[in-house]
Amino acid sequence: MSALPVYSPIQRLDFDVLTCIFGMNADMFDDHRALETTLATSRVCRDWRSCILGTTSIWAHLIDFSDRNLRTAKGINELMRRSGISLRWIKVPYLPSFRREWAGFILLAVGEDLRRTQKLEVTIGGDHVDLWSQLYHPAPHLKSFGITFTQEWSKFNNIFSSLFGGSAPMLHELRFKGHRSNFTVRPSWLHQLRSLDLRVDLTVSEMLEVLMSTSNLVILRFDKLLANHNHTTLTLLANHTTSTFPFVSLPKLTHLEIKLHGELNPGALLLDHMCIPPDCSIDISATWTNLAEIDNKSIFTHIIRAISSCARLHFIHRPPQQLWLTIMPGYFFLQTATHSHGPSFKFGVGLKSMHVFPTHTLSILLSEFALPGLSEVTWSRFKITGMNRPIPGFTVFMRSLPAVRVIGTDKYSLRHLRAWSALKGVDTGPRIGFPALEILKLDSVLPSHSYRSKFDSVPDPVSTYVKARIARGHALSIIDCTNDELHVLPDMKFLRKAVGLKVRWRQRGVAEIREYICGTGPPQKVESV
Repeated sequence: MSALPVYSPIQRLDFDVLTCIFGMNADMFDDHRALETTLATSRVCRDWRSCILGTTSIWAHLIDFSDRNLRTAKGINELMRRSGISLRWIKVPYLPSFRREWAGFILLAVGEDLRRTQKLEVTIGGDHVDLWSQLYHPAPHLKSFGITFTQEWSKFNNIFSSLFGGSAPMLHELRFKGHRSNFTVRPSWLHQLRSLDLRVDLTVSEMLEVLMSTSNLVILRFDKLLANHNHTTLTLLANHTTSTFPFVSLPKLTHLEIKLHGELNPGALLLDHMCIPPDCSIDISATWTNLAEIDNKSIFTHIIRAISSCARLHFIHRPPQQLWLTIMPGYFFLQTATHSHGPSFKFGVGLKSMHVFPTHTLSILLSEFALPGLSEVTWSRFKITGMNRPIPGFTVFMRSLPAVRVIGTDKYSLRHLRAWSALKGVDTGPRIGFPALEILKLDSVLPSHSYRSKFDSVPDPVSTYVKARIARGHALSIIDCTNDELHVLPDMKFLRKAVGLKVRWRQRGVAEIREYICGTGPPQKVESV
């Protein structure tokens, strides 16, 4: 190792900047090779190594017991010595391969340093159960704690209420995964949490009881929510007066993420009993296996209405300007956003094992989400694949988007937009779909089976769509093909007939965007498709 030159660039950097850069690249909770990276970079030069070894805050953030260098008493003692008096970050892996002697040594070190630990992440299996009592010691400086169980163990049923002896005054972030613990006895530190990630089997009533004690939450994530089978979903959603569930208010919440498996009604019930602030981003995803829930139109409508009501309140206070919609035979995804850094709403549902939605499913989904708050959307993206017939409810939903100026889609999805826009005999509403539309952004797609559709036999859906809008007095201004690099501009009939329409595209290997104005002469480098 050579010493750095006196005036080397690295020595001209502020020490705090160096420490910040190093710390960002040495977060073992995001990168399991962080300690290995730290050791490797410490060998760059003598001065740099001395700098690292002298920075106790870095070593204190890198106590990862999954590293083989820390499987000896000497390695652990050396790292603890180098970490000095700094607050520590500790990561404890699943310990089945460790001899009880070393597992005990590791957990004893964790217990002894709990009073100086700022961030702790542990994985618990069924081995060395008695040694985990080290987690019942007070943790006065702990800010972030994550605990993952590899499986259910009855001996840990009361671990939630026993953590840190109820004393963790600085704890703001909790991740609890994999064990249906007893949540009826709630520790005092629960009310101070800012972030809660629960991935355990809890019923709706149990989850609401937990949330009653977490009014300061800013971020909430959970999955594996279970239904209360002694209640009737339809009755509870249809009439609040019959519900015995508490109502929960989370006034500081900015991010809510719900993942559901099997059935959707527990999530709908929970949302129906939560007061969520309008600036909160909401992300709901579900994978259905309970097909009976979908087959019953009445129950399914009430479930989707509970979720769309949440979106309705969200849109009233923050009308979205952007919208994404994806539809497949067994999948539905809707996303809205106000702006790049504003709150968003996401809702996605899908069926397992290549099942297909019943006919009424998409109709209910699209009708219930055709909300007045979408009237200010100006940018949208549509992706429709595998649908060989008109989509039920599509017309109702599209009419809720009168202000859209820009649409991103592909030529296969455009067939559905074209068919809807060409509907006749409608006495109310605009004469054509998307009356404010100016720009059509086209994506190139491979002509694979999943994209091809028997919906219609129109050979050139883009030209058909463009000419139909011209005929109805709603001509487009721009066709934008710049999302993809093309060898040549595809040959489409409208290029010679849509006078004044601008076509923008990027040629492979050319930096600038090319533009052709229809009607100004023959388009150059046109390829038949």
